[in-house]
Amino acid sequence: MDTGKELMSTTQATDFLGREIKAGSTVCYPVRRGSRMWLQRVTVTQVVQHDKTQAPCVAGYNPSGRRVTIFNLDNCVVVEPAEPPAG
Repeated sequence: MDTGKELMSTTQATDFLGREIKAGSTVCYPVRRGSRMWLQRVTVTQVVQHDKTQAPCVAGYNPSGRRVTIFNLDNCVVVEPAEPPAG
């Protein structure tokens, strides 16, 4: 079944500092609720293209287990890169 989202093959997703975002990376992004602001961590599960804009976005889970999709990658930063495959 085609959901309109494809794995990134030609375009790489990069963070604010230009580092590549891959599945397995941990990224932080800003959150605002009213006047409160903080940084939230997300463990990336996949890098996909947005359905309408075809821009890269990342999907993953925050520490509480909630699924999160980040569309504005200019505001996030990789804090732990993905582990390279063993072997």
